[in-house]
Parts: sequence; C-alpha cells; structure tokens
Amino acid sequence: MTREELIKLIQEETMDSNEVCEYLGISKQRLSDMNRTGKLEAVKKGIYLKQDVVARKEIQHDLRNKYYRPKC
Repeated sequence: MTREELIKLIQEETMDSNEVCEYLGISKQRLSDMNRTGKLEAVKKGIYLKQDVVARKEIQHDLRNKYYRPKC
C-alpha cells in the first residue's frame, strides 16, 4: 500500500472530534463524557472510527425516539 493510499484510507475511515460532534449534534463536553463512559471509544485521542460514530448515531436516534416523544 502506498503512502497516498494509506492517507486516503485513514481520511475515509476516521473522523476527528470536531467532525464527530457536528455529525452527532453534540457538544465537546458530551463527547468527552461518552468517551469516559465507554459509549464511544477513540482510536487515539481525538480520532474515531467512522463506523463506530455511524453506529452511535443509530443508537442515539433510537433512544431519542424512545424517550423524547413529542408533547400533544
């Protein structure tokens, strides 16, 4: 694998903390809490696997539908 291919792979398969916060619609403090509680684990400080973040968004969506029902 060439250096360029490796860089492309890393860029496609990881997200930094800013991207994660924006994608999940959460604050940096919430992301830190998710790390601390094991809900979302960083590969390295501030770097997350995209597949983990996408899976977390699905869980988050399900939880929001379950607990935050619109008021009538």
